[in-house]
Amino acid sequence: MRLHYDFSAVWAVVDRLGAQKRSFQLDRKSNIEQIALELVKGVEIKLDELGYAPSGLLSYKGMQVLLYIPDQGTAIAAVLDGNRNAGRRFHIAHCDTLVEMKRKNRFERYIATRETTGSFAVQGFDPLAQTERDGVAPLHVCQNCLKKLNYKFAQTNRSAVAVRDKFDLNEFFETYSSCFEYLPSRTSPVKGGTTYTADWADISKKLRSDSGWRCQGCSVTLSEHRHLMHVHHIDGVKSNNRPANLSVLCKACHRRQPLHEAMYVALEEMKIINRQRRKQSLLPRDWNTALAHADPALFGLLGLARQQRRPPPEIAYVIGDEVVMLDLAWPEQRYGVVIGPEIPAPLEHWTVHNLTDAFTGLDAAFGNPYTNTGVA
Repeated sequence: MRLHYDFSAVWAVVDRLGAQKRSFQLDRKSNIEQIALELVKGVEIKLDELGYAPSGLLSYKGMQVLLYIPDQGTAIAAVLDGNRNAGRRFHIAHCDTLVEMKRKNRFERYIATRETTGSFAVQGFDPLAQTERDGVAPLHVCQNCLKKLNYKFAQTNRSAVAVRDKFDLNEFFETYSSCFEYLPSRTSPVKGGTTYTADWADISKKLRSDSGWRCQGCSVTLSEHRHLMHVHHIDGVKSNNRPANLSVLCKACHRRQPLHEAMYVALEEMKIINRQRRKQSLLPRDWNTALAHADPALFGLLGLARQQRRPPPEIAYVIGDEVVMLDLAWPEQRYGVVIGPEIPAPLEHWTVHNLTDAFTGLDAAFGNPYTNTGVA
């Protein structure tokens, strides 16, 4: 549909200013935005078209996705009745199940999507009614995927079933947002999310300035990176600007608050915040600090390392004159981990892995996982 707008008032201002009129047109959405829109609906793909980000996360054209098979076969009636145990699982990582499906050249119809409700368009054949049926139904996430990522410690100190039953896709996509080049827009509404007051920009700026651009959560000061300092509404209601309801938080601390499961933080933003935390001596070496301040994409690896009695790593460890910063580092073993796919140029006497290889790299760096007493 073509939309028509009256720009006569704009041209009148141009005439009053004595400026030259120039023709213009409203550009279409960028290719990336178009792909993002398509992925909300779902894109039919072959397994070979999937990309694999660090730690085996699934991607499509640079964006994080999940993968599911619409055809539920003869279980369709139970699936449409809400029985998630009867349905096929959706996948979030390059797990053993997908490897086996690819090996067997399975030719099912696969859909890549960024749908975050947990319900998907499905179909199948109902043998009792002797008819094809279709509809929208909830599906379970694949437990092998959860274990591969050690998501919420599914392979270590918690049951994968318990993690599966409480799985939230918005939270999952937010956790790994720093692993991908393109960050999606917020996909889920937040209570009060569209009701900022007219004077909110002034209130926010004053609060951040009065705080000295210091985070009330982790104490980092970001006076040189002010765009990364936010003001948080504690009760989630954006129109409630009572002082007791507002706290100044860096973006990394803000994303960890309730009702912020879809606040995506880019890798470079996390690196800036953690670099400043390190410069300001806010990253003591202990497990509480590691789990509080590391990029959430690293939590699965950290959980595995802790369960294996490894000592806690350094966060945002800098080598040389700040030329190289490792997201995690065990200096005694000269072992480091970075989130992005690009590994720094070879460092003398150091082994550095990205998340794809870090889960197995721990064993090579430390040896027997159960002979290290670790550091509290």
